[in-house]
Amino acid sequence: MRKGFRKLGVLLLSCLAALASAQDRALQIAPVKPAPAGERRVALVIGNSAYKSSPLRNPVRDARAISGALAETGFKVTVLENASETGMRRAIRAFGDELAAGGVGLFYYAGHGMQVRGRNYLIPVNADIEREDEVEDQAVDANLVLTKMDSAKNSLNLMILDACRNNPFARAFRSSAQGLAQMDAPSGTLVAFATAPGSVASDGEGENGLYTKHLLANMTRPGLPIEQLFKEVRIGVGRETGDRQVPWESSSLKGNFFFIAPDPSLSAEAQKQHLEKAVAEAVRREQEKLAEQQRQMQAMIREMLAKQRAELEEEIRRREEALGRKPPAAAPAAPAVDREVVFWESIKNSTNPEDFKAYLSQYPKGAFVSLAQTRLNPASAPAQPAAPALSDPLADRSDPLQVASVAPTPVAAEAPDPRLPKLGDRWQYVYKDPLSGASRDFAVEVIAAATDGILDEDNFSMYGKGARAYGRDAELLVIQQVWLFSPYLKAFGAARPGARWDDIRARNDNFCRSQACSYSARVAGTERVSTPAGTFDTVKVEVDLRAGSAAYSLHRRATFWYADAAKRFVRSTMRTFAGATRMPDYDLELVSYKLN
Repeated sequence: MRKGFRKLGVLLLSCLAALASAQDRALQIAPVKPAPAGERRVALVIGNSAYKSSPLRNPVRDARAISGALAETGFKVTVLENASETGMRRAIRAFGDELAAGGVGLFYYAGHGMQVRGRNYLIPVNADIEREDEVEDQAVDANLVLTKMDSAKNSLNLMILDACRNNPFARAFRSSAQGLAQMDAPSGTLVAFATAPGSVASDGEGENGLYTKHLLANMTRPGLPIEQLFKEVRIGVGRETGDRQVPWESSSLKGNFFFIAPDPSLSAEAQKQHLEKAVAEAVRREQEKLAEQQRQMQAMIREMLAKQRAELEEEIRRREEALGRKPPAAAPAAPAVDREVVFWESIKNSTNPEDFKAYLSQYPKGAFVSLAQTRLNPASAPAQPAAPALSDPLADRSDPLQVASVAPTPVAAEAPDPRLPKLGDRWQYVYKDPLSGASRDFAVEVIAAATDGILDEDNFSMYGKGARAYGRDAELLVIQQVWLFSPYLKAFGAARPGARWDDIRARNDNFCRSQACSYSARVAGTERVSTPAGTFDTVKVEVDLRAGSAAYSLHRRATFWYADAAKRFVRSTMRTFAGATRMPDYDLELVSYKLN
């Protein structure tokens, strides 16, 4: 019986060894067509799908498709499917030996990847990772490939990583970094990522992953330089995902490379014109996409500002009634936002005919059809008498008084001022209680930006994330114990020396619902301040609340330091004054930030 079990064990081990060997067997694909000018081209392609945890549907299919396309463009290809850690290391070593013979090298990987302490790791299908400190032993450092490329000293290298899916082992890790970390390309190398550092890419719902689908579509275009090819991929992926996934490259290439060489029958001038036309078309498509995104963001921000204005008017009315006072005369209640009107307001001053074509397409029977048609064909418009010049009754005022309001100022649909934040800009703050020492982190990210205002998402509230719009005019928002006074005041250019704001109306102001309050603000000067995120030249703004009655009085001051470099306030403090005593409420400081 024991001999039988021994034989069975030997047979089982033999089968497992055979399976492991089959799993890591490298398939060699010879070039289908010769490379341009007899250039030597070698590629290593790895596609890992069959993970025990979080399997992926597309990487093996991506690897097969890429291998076929590379062979068609003159590459000798080695392809591995569902490779183990040992198989991947063995193949990378052999690939490095091939590169040493010269020519062009290309490494393509599709599958799970992760970053740990700033280094990127490619995950074999047999990885059994339970703790973060096991990654280095169980996975393959992507820098191993770059080291082989750098050591070979061949003419040109490409590294393509479609490996930014979610980390399947993230729950067991202390760190929460997503995607892959930035990598610097060695001399003569281009490193391409399916999405930006720290972001996550889609595995795709079609026959191939989203990134690889666009890569395949552009590899077959004759005469497309490698840099322009990846730009086309970036445009295609960004368009399909609404810029939620934006491919990214790090390049130190010194020479030119084409997967398929330009048509030799074309003259150098014709090839140049062909390339210029392709570049111009790509730029045009990108501009159209950006213009449409900008129109949508403009309309969304205006709608949000109009909604906030209506809510503020209602809040003030209830507050005045609770105090037994007659509400001040207010503007008529804002009607329900008409999306067509918002759309028209965002384009009515535009000089781009495409804006009016888009309006006619979306609202063929709209209220502004005749105006839109006139804008498209100005020659058909009847002559209009010149409008008389209007005098500004406030033009001669010597004081810098401004009245705060959240009403949007209609402007033409155009690119935002470069001083303003951009979509994806992000700030991390820390809230500190000076008395108890307690602290808490806050994050803010811009989710829409336009000339009228900024729409961001933050977690200042203990109840979760909130989306809030901030217009060009100054306003105060109270989020539980935290005051936010127009966080983008400096970016909009409103915090100029000597500026002041009286009779500020505050949103979400529970404190002043039962007593008379007044808010005012002023620019108190400039100051250089240091925070955990760095040292900044700032404009200092003081916001004062005065409340009370004949029996008592309260004075509370929030101070904000706004920095051009960060495009937002970098520090804020709150202090309460009771007579001559100053009591610290909280400090808010910028810990880190990333501008897009």
